[in-house]
Amino acid sequence: MTNKKKKRPSGTASTYRAPAQATSPPRRGLLDGLLAPRTPGASPMPKLRSTLARGAVTALSQPWLVVGIPVTMLFVWVLLTTLGFQGPFTIMGVTFAIPPITTFSDAQVAGKTFRAAVGATGVAVALPGLVGITSLLLFHAAVVALVTTMSVEKLRTGAVSAWAIRRAGRVIRTTATVGLISLGLLIAGNVIAAFLGGIGVIFGLIGSMVVGVYLFGFSPTIATDEERRVTDNLVRSVRAARMPGSANLWLAVGYVLLSLVALIAPLPGSTIGVTPTVTAWAAAIAINVVHVIVQATLAYRYLAVAPEMLEQPVPRQAPARRR
Repeated sequence: MTNKKKKRPSGTASTYRAPAQATSPPRRGLLDGLLAPRTPGASPMPKLRSTLARGAVTALSQPWLVVGIPVTMLFVWVLLTTLGFQGPFTIMGVTFAIPPITTFSDAQVAGKTFRAAVGATGVAVALPGLVGITSLLLFHAAVVALVTTMSVEKLRTGAVSAWAIRRAGRVIRTTATVGLISLGLLIAGNVIAAFLGGIGVIFGLIGSMVVGVYLFGFSPTIATDEERRVTDNLVRSVRAARMPGSANLWLAVGYVLLSLVALIAPLPGSTIGVTPTVTAWAAAIAINVVHVIVQATLAYRYLAVAPEMLEQPVPRQAPARRR
């Protein structure tokens, strides 16, 4: 009886790399990625400084992306002021930010813009705010998806095509899920802040933002570059973030702190209501360019370690029994 070659099932295929010849991993929950042991050994992720430089080159070398930043900001500002938003203009500095930074600002904008009519009762009181924050979450999910797909295609092929727009339609499912998770993290952070007072703001509100960026910052890149379910994208992002020696936590902490400073500190000329000065616009655009660079940096950091990522976390070794 002759032995015939058996066709091996292909694993999850990347958009650019050849499909890996491995068995498909079993479906795993989000907690599996959070509770799994870290992958042992030195981190293959490049140094933080070099990845930031590569992220800056990737973002700034895309003319359509650079031009799209002020155009999108102008469109959003006109739309919000038309709906009744009266500022502050500093909120425009997070138009291209990463959740939960955008989620934090979405809650503020929705509360000031989408208000119930006078005399409304029951569901009508909460409905405008719910519609407003949902719309803002979806908008920012679309922005993050498009920036990520453009950055990944630029890193993979050296150019950007219509593929990035088509791919963003699929990636938005993951970015919208991250937005919902970020909203839950912020709600939990606010509860902690309310109970613990001043120190609760640090461990609750700021801590929830750091956790969101740290654990789920790679999710849009994974959804762009690989064919996986949304839950698998989230789990894989958690595992990539927890690589030892990768400095991902420090990147998340620094990014959140700088974003909050830019969001809270008044921009030059931003206190003039709905007519900010040219200086305020220039500062807000520069801040959003930094946000885009960070997104491109996260894309490059994950793509650099993607070939080293195992399909399953390394199983925890059971302690040896004593005889």
